[in-house]
Amino acid sequence: MVSDRDTEADVAGKREERRARPTLSGREGTTVKKSVTLSETVVQEIEARTGTRGFSRFLDAAAERYLALLKAQEMVDDHTTRHGQFTDQELAEAEAAWRGE
Repeated sequence: MVSDRDTEADVAGKREERRARPTLSGREGTTVKKSVTLSETVVQEIEARTGTRGFSRFLDAAAERYLALLKAQEMVDDHTTRHGQFTDQELAEAEAAWRGE
């Protein structure tokens, strides 16, 4: 966010922090630099798998997957609110579709 006290150089620098990068879903997205606090053990495990250069991409992909799970849960909750619990047949059909049958 730009404030009245930001200089032209500050504004240009903030714009440069945002870059277009494809997301996990393949969509182009603008990146935004954020500061986060993570436990040391989580950071170590991520860096052991990705190195320091892949850290942000790993977190971006993890957040995108988590958001997809939240959206799926919202759809399930909406369905059960409107139609009641899934029947055994509906669950069997969903499991078959998950397996590609």
